[in-house]
Amino acid sequence: MDLPTLSPARQRLLLAAVMSGLLLAMLDQTIVGTALPTITEQLDGGSLYVWAITAYLVPATVSLPLYARLSDRYGRRALLLCGMALFLLGSASAGAAQTMEQLIAARALQGLGAGALEALPFILVADLFGGRRNAALQGALAGLMGVSFIAGPLVGGFLTDHVGWRSVFYVNLPIGIAAMAAVAAVLPAQLGRSERRDTPLDLAGIALLTVGVGLLLVGLGERGHASAGGAPPGWTEPRTGGLIAAGLALLVAFVAVERRAAAPIVPLSLFARRRTAVLLAAAATGGFGLYAGVLLLPRYFQLVRDVSATHSGLLIYPLLLGLVVSVNVGAALIVRRLEFRRVLLGGCALTTLGALGFAGFDAGTPDWQSLLFMALLGFGVGPLLSGVQIAIQRSVAPAAIGGAMGTLLLLRQVGGAVALAAAETVYVGRLHAGETDAARATGIGVGSLALVGAVLAALALMSLPRGGGRLPAPPPAPDAADAAEQEPEAAVRA
Repeated sequence: MDLPTLSPARQRLLLAAVMSGLLLAMLDQTIVGTALPTITEQLDGGSLYVWAITAYLVPATVSLPLYARLSDRYGRRALLLCGMALFLLGSASAGAAQTMEQLIAARALQGLGAGALEALPFILVADLFGGRRNAALQGALAGLMGVSFIAGPLVGGFLTDHVGWRSVFYVNLPIGIAAMAAVAAVLPAQLGRSERRDTPLDLAGIALLTVGVGLLLVGLGERGHASAGGAPPGWTEPRTGGLIAAGLALLVAFVAVERRAAAPIVPLSLFARRRTAVLLAAAATGGFGLYAGVLLLPRYFQLVRDVSATHSGLLIYPLLLGLVVSVNVGAALIVRRLEFRRVLLGGCALTTLGALGFAGFDAGTPDWQSLLFMALLGFGVGPLLSGVQIAIQRSVAPAAIGGAMGTLLLLRQVGGAVALAAAETVYVGRLHAGETDAARATGIGVGSLALVGAVLAALALMSLPRGGGRLPAPPPAPDAADAAEQEPEAAVRA
């Protein structure tokens, strides 16, 4: 494909479209949470509460690597348009649902489409841009994920209170239709096609990955949801530990199948090379503190500080601001220095400082300290979002970017599910033991998960040999703007 024929105006339109799709998909992971009490009351579905979330999360997660790898065969546009269509159909169906069963089915359809909206924007940016422009856009996409993750409950509460819960779903339609039209008009059909159509499709791998990850996520979700009602259930109970064990067993079988697959959905070569294996491990664990904070801190503000759900979303803004700034700063530093390990270890250090601050957090902690601890978490997690993406893309061949990014996003989602279940278990366990109040339990829950995630990511990064964090210089940029941009970079390096 002659990439320079994609004019700057068309590039901007395409970026606006894919970023809008990513924003909608990520918002729908969290936006429904604040609307669910109203939804379940009106649809008389309190017993199915958790499934309105799980039905979206599971297909959205398991389809991430599928869309990424299949786009290598059929092209980015075909898979992105397919995902957009499914997401919009699910949104319209959810808004029109008359029963909880209908809503859950619609949410599953939404999630199946959301996998494309979450995976393909990162790959498209890598396809179309190089140098600092790619880094800046990867940082913007990572920041958008963080913004939507934190802003979702706030937006959901506002729409539910002032417009009605159905608007939570209907708001996707005009934005999504406009984005879909832009993608159909601008994105070249052949972009991303690097795999021959006659290559055997990894059907066995797709089936095992889908069911295995699905069972794992449902088990983790049941563990966290059940904890909210009292004592945490035992890990050996069928609906929690049983599902998790079954999911892990299927994933072991999945690895065996992938070893023999001609075109594996998850390329195992990524784990055979130390650098990419380290980056994937850091991606899976480095964001633990973000997930724990977004889960537990709004609850603290509501229960201990007695503020509304909408207000509690505003009070965690230091976490959001730190994240938005650091995803871009981290990306820029990595591209400028062509070295990722020190930047990512710096993020781990900041996360550790925030975690240690939360370890002593209680109802008497001054406001400025809690704001500082949240900001440190945001500043620390940001580079582990954008920096890992850039390092992965620079560490694999262009034709392998689809599989690498799909695997990265899958592990990040699964790591988030583990962090949410663990944070809820720690929080409720402390309360159930009668050892502490809600504020102290919040501090221990956020601090312990953030610390564990930062330490695991740092240990993985430090396992690289000296010089192992160096990145190759970027390839020539595919468009004129990037080419002009990279000339001064080359002069500086020379």
